Amino acid sequence: MSERALKILVVTLNTIGLFGFLAWLIYSRERIFYTQEGVLYFLPCLPFFFVYFFVLRNPQPAEDTDYDPDAPDAMRKD
Repeated sequence: MSERALKILVVTLNTIGLFGFLAWLIYSRERIFYTQEGVLYFLPCLPFFFVYFFVLRNPQPAEDTDYDPDAPDAMRKD
């Protein structure tokens, strides 16, 4: 499985999970916005957004810090 296909699969499953949780929350609780602890019902949504941020980020290419162009050949790390 390619990396792109895996990302699409993870994002799709994450979206289904998020919408499933929100549907369960909407249809199982009444008037959650009218209580002080109503916001606590939405806290389990945060891990879904962390998955989105992790999967959809663009990582920077790693720098090679071991290479020194001025070092003699015997001292270079390969």
